[in-house]
Amino acid sequence: MQIVVLASGSKGNAIYIETKNAKILFDAGISLKKIKERLANHNISFLSLDALFISHEHTDHTKYIVPILEKTNAQLFINQLSFDNLNVNDRDKINPKGVVFIDKERKYSFDDIVVVPIELSHDSKNIFGFLIKAENYNIGIVTDTGLIPNRYLALLRKMNILFFESNHDVDMLLNSKRPWHLKQRILSVHGHLSNEECASALSEIISPETKCIILSHLSEECNDPALAYQVTYPVVEGKNILLLTASQDQEISILKELAA
Repeated sequence: MQIVVLASGSKGNAIYIETKNAKILFDAGISLKKIKERLANHNISFLSLDALFISHEHTDHTKYIVPILEKTNAQLFINQLSFDNLNVNDRDKINPKGVVFIDKERKYSFDDIVVVPIELSHDSKNIFGFLIKAENYNIGIVTDTGLIPNRYLALLRKMNILFFESNHDVDMLLNSKRPWHLKQRILSVHGHLSNEECASALSEIISPETKCIILSHLSEECNDPALAYQVTYPVVEGKNILLLTASQDQEISILKELAA
């Protein structure tokens, strides 16, 4: 089995999960060339894909939908609102017969992988996180959200591997040159979780089932990997949980890190 975060950040996002019988990509924010190169670094041959799941329509998650679908013949799993708000040129190139419109809290099965979308909170027409059962692992992808809905806390406590939003440091954001309306959006419940909000949420989620947390979607301008790690580390200290920070430019093979 393979779990690889290929890229995470405002310039492009993608996570790859491969089991014995299925290959799934979550989001398509980096090119097929980069996906192949980064998987090859871990001796993974990217020859086919069963499904591409899209969290929401923002381009850092959808920019390369069309070439990935064309080259892999994967089915596209996306919410109707997200699909309707894709770049119109991209949308017109997608074969509707290869699209499955997904809804929150429904199960989508692929042999030995089951995916359940969960509803988050972001300034997009629709936003999903994903809860995934893949072989012996429960995996959660919770990014691009300004809050964690309480109704999912019990489910998130069952995750062994958790990709979790730690987007910005509040002081760095407020002192940045970004316009005030953008700062307000990021800080709102429809924006992104700060480092402190990430740590606070994780303090309610971490359980004996938690094996690895990957701090994700870090802002290049308004965050620092070392700072994000420092803020969250006290929450996992002494609990035998591997804490990692995802990168925009460097892939991470999660199971290799867990085995190290």
